[in-house]
Amino acid sequence: MGDLLELAVRAGEAAMAAGAEFAQVSASRGRSFSVSLEKGAIETSQQRESSGVSVRAYHRGGVGSTSVNVLDWGRIEAAAHAAVALAKQSDPDPDFVALPGPQPLPEVEGLFDERIAGLAASQVIGWALAATDEALAAAPEAIVSGGASFGVGDSAMASSTGVQVSTPYSGLSCYIRAVVRRGDSVGTWFEHAYGRVMEDFRPEGIGKVAAEGALEYLDARDIPSGDYPLVLGPQAADSVYYAIAAQANAEDVQRRRSYLIGKRGQRIAPETLTITDDPLIPRGRSSSRCDSDGVPRRPLTIVEDGVLLTYLHNAYTANKAGEPNTGHAAGDGIGPTNVNVRLGSRPAKELIAEIDDGIYLASGGPSPDGTTGDFSSTVDFGFKIERGEIAYPIRNAALGGSFLEFLQGLDAISSDYREEPGARMPTMRFTSVRLAGSG
Repeated sequence: MGDLLELAVRAGEAAMAAGAEFAQVSASRGRSFSVSLEKGAIETSQQRESSGVSVRAYHRGGVGSTSVNVLDWGRIEAAAHAAVALAKQSDPDPDFVALPGPQPLPEVEGLFDERIAGLAASQVIGWALAATDEALAAAPEAIVSGGASFGVGDSAMASSTGVQVSTPYSGLSCYIRAVVRRGDSVGTWFEHAYGRVMEDFRPEGIGKVAAEGALEYLDARDIPSGDYPLVLGPQAADSVYYAIAAQANAEDVQRRRSYLIGKRGQRIAPETLTITDDPLIPRGRSSSRCDSDGVPRRPLTIVEDGVLLTYLHNAYTANKAGEPNTGHAAGDGIGPTNVNVRLGSRPAKELIAEIDDGIYLASGGPSPDGTTGDFSSTVDFGFKIERGEIAYPIRNAALGGSFLEFLQGLDAISSDYREEPGARMPTMRFTSVRLAGSG
């Protein structure tokens, strides 16, 4: 890995020698293997090796970026010179101050597993085929698709301000989708497994879950339009609080394109809701020691007891606002990491049992427009709740409304949850959502 970091440092030095006022270089190399399935059989398999270097140069606030997909010094040096030339031609940006300097970085366990690096293609193919067999055993008529993959590699980042970081990574995943057709009725469902280390990768059973889920969605019915209590299952609820974290984005706020403009310090949801972002969770899917600017990662509370506490910053937006950098640079933008919510005190089954006439969504929760905060989404994986029980699947329905108004109806979060690396995903209940049906 040392030679990768050395290349990044040299490229930054080349950019500075060519006239840059600041320079930042990212370098990476890795290899991966993937297999895809279609109709229960192997469709494609691919082994790939990749590498590259990206150079970002600054001159009077103007920025120029170039990249190459080889680790050849001649081409890297040329890219550094080209980035400087582009920066000099760019319009000056008075809001750019400086790149961040070096700081001590936290340690995070479980970002790389040598055992994943040593996997054979046959093992990955075996997991995918075993999951397919599980699905077909549960539903012989199912049309099964999906696949499995692993990736390993390392990355390095160096800046002219003295930041030097190198990080290995690994990941392993398997995904299955099952579709069952009976007459005019179609049911579909999916399941996946993921891990950054072998212990967290548990593909056993995902094919069975996908097939049994598809069977549950057969014989869907139309329902009338109206305002209904809504329960979001773990995967649907995750999309709600992740959407809040993603839109608490200082760049979007500064550019006047976020529905959370002016909401910091204000209550955006009931006290039930507390959202945290923790990039230091061991083995977390989005865990890392630093952001893409080299700024140390740290846990952050975004919403506490319903109040929006902060926006997510990178170095540029923090300098522009004169506020602390939260360490959320993600490439050229800003992004959250491992987003979680505070758990409630009762299991999901009890939350559903208290609803006489409502809707349950297993996946695909309300997804607001980032600028307006309005949402409109079809109900693809929904069920009718009747007398405290999940009764039957629904079709030809859509949800809509104002996301901030919808959040005010959050009245419970479950104590139980689906667990994935870096994430605890509970069930969430809302008092009302507008549903357009056709029954």
